[in-house]
Amino acid sequence: MKIIGIALLALLLLIFILTLFSIKVYVSFDNKGVRLSVKYLWLHVFKFDTSEMKKTDKPKEEPEPSVEKPKPEPEPKKPEIEISEIPEVTDEPQPESEPEPEKPAEKQEEPEEDKKSGSSLLDKWNVVKQYLPKVKTALKKLLKLIKIEDLELHLTVGGEDAATAGQNFGKINAVFYSALALICCLFSVKIRKTEIKCDYEHKTFEANGSLLIKARILSILALAVYILINYLKVKSALDSLDKTEFESNSKKEGLT
Repeated sequence: MKIIGIALLALLLLIFILTLFSIKVYVSFDNKGVRLSVKYLWLHVFKFDTSEMKKTDKPKEEPEPSVEKPKPEPEPKKPEIEISEIPEVTDEPQPESEPEPEKPAEKQEEPEEDKKSGSSLLDKWNVVKQYLPKVKTALKKLLKLIKIEDLELHLTVGGEDAATAGQNFGKINAVFYSALALICCLFSVKIRKTEIKCDYEHKTFEANGSLLIKARILSILALAVYILINYLKVKSALDSLDKTEFESNSKKEGLT
């Protein structure tokens, strides 16, 4: 028994040590495609390259048009004459049917579920709103453990003329640096170089860059466990709210 206990402790210690190492994701992109490589220690876990996929894809051979033989025209069928029965004519006047009086349209009452849906949704939102501040602060701390390093980006923007090129250049600057500020707020980011150029003579858009994403397995597990625990808390709170609402509605129906 002691040997089994020591072996289990050694295994748990080894698993804990392995979770302290980081998973590294290398990303690079340009106009030809995106290259992605995932490494753990010295092992290549995953590799993906869209530029190689484009090279391997060959144009499909178009099938030769098949010549269809003309089908013989079917012989025209002789028209069949149908004899319909002639209605009998009677001299007696037929009584006219009196129109039925129109019934007043009954007002359709809205079901009680639709009336109560607004209040129940408001109650659910109030329950969820209690957990938002705690979740927000904890997520910020956990996401900061994910590191983005060696961020490098080069963009070249152009237009049909100098005016449109300048407008495109301003729009790209606003979008890119706003997104970069958001990423820096969420994750730990180290920027190597970012550069945006404007081509006033040609209508073009070129982009190339690279980055490295590092995250410890322990940090990823902690983030996943935290999200799962908070999801279960919110779900149990919403289920209890639905249960109490159902019991109150059933009591009201019993009294009526």
